[in-house]
Amino acid sequence: MIIELLFFAIPFIISVIAVLFVAKQNRKMKITGRDINKINKKELPEGIGLALLAPIWTAIIMFNLLIAENTGFIAFGLTITVLCIVGFLDDRKQKFKVRTVSWTSRAAIVSLVCMMFAMFYAPNVFWILPFAIFVAGLASFENTFAGLNGWEVGSGFIIACFVALLLVSSGPLPIAIALVGAIAGLLIFNICPAKVFPGDSGTLLIGGSIACIIILTQRIELIFLAILFFLPHIIDFLLKFLTNKDDMSQSKNLPYTIGKDNKLRIPHGKPRYDFAKMLLRILGPMHEWLVVAVIWTIVAANCLFWILVFSEIGLL
Repeated sequence: MIIELLFFAIPFIISVIAVLFVAKQNRKMKITGRDINKINKKELPEGIGLALLAPIWTAIIMFNLLIAENTGFIAFGLTITVLCIVGFLDDRKQKFKVRTVSWTSRAAIVSLVCMMFAMFYAPNVFWILPFAIFVAGLASFENTFAGLNGWEVGSGFIIACFVALLLVSSGPLPIAIALVGAIAGLLIFNICPAKVFPGDSGTLLIGGSIACIIILTQRIELIFLAILFFLPHIIDFLLKFLTNKDDMSQSKNLPYTIGKDNKLRIPHGKPRYDFAKMLLRILGPMHEWLVVAVIWTIVAANCLFWILVFSEIGLL
């Protein structure tokens, strides 16, 4: 229990410190983004997901010094570092102001690093491509499941907590707990009203970390379970693909309108849905924090449901 506490507390504290430091530096370098769902559309530090590398690498070093040498965790750290840097390259260009790095360019680099990671941990050659797609897929789904204060970071935190719960008595548990602590350190600055934005560097890191930790367990059933954890993300992706294929990043037009009551609404014109706008269509206009709270509840309920199903059929 003491080890688990250390692997949460130390990464959490380092995450808070790192977030404050990176936010200050990014603001100086004008790496910022507009909080588009507020009336004043305030500029906030962007790309703060880069700060999560500090607590995660601290946890990897702690594990190797305090518990046992583990090259798998080092490979995990290198993989998510590349994912984070790829995201940060995009974070440096402000959304709605200049053209961001193309999706295809990012996808090529992400695919390469995921393939390299998969080559080391796939049980045989036939699993290399599925493992790589799994890591790239979860990173991408986490990256697209975004747009409101706390939406992506909070959802990642919830799923990371459930993953850590699944890994009790498993080798990667300390790193899973460290990931929870690291994300928590960012989340306290990202909940509505946000003070920082995680950027693609944060979302790719969070999604990729969850996937890589699952692969390190070498348990195929957990891979399928993790995919089901991301079912809301998959629905969000499909909604964007089916209704807004030409602008899935929602960078050409503001995705929501804000009423005088500060509630979010679906813009007039051709419907361009994502997960949040689907909720607005069903439930009506809502404050930003309430939309996010509903999304968090759905993500948590979805994770719990599939854990119960897998337990009932004897896979857990």
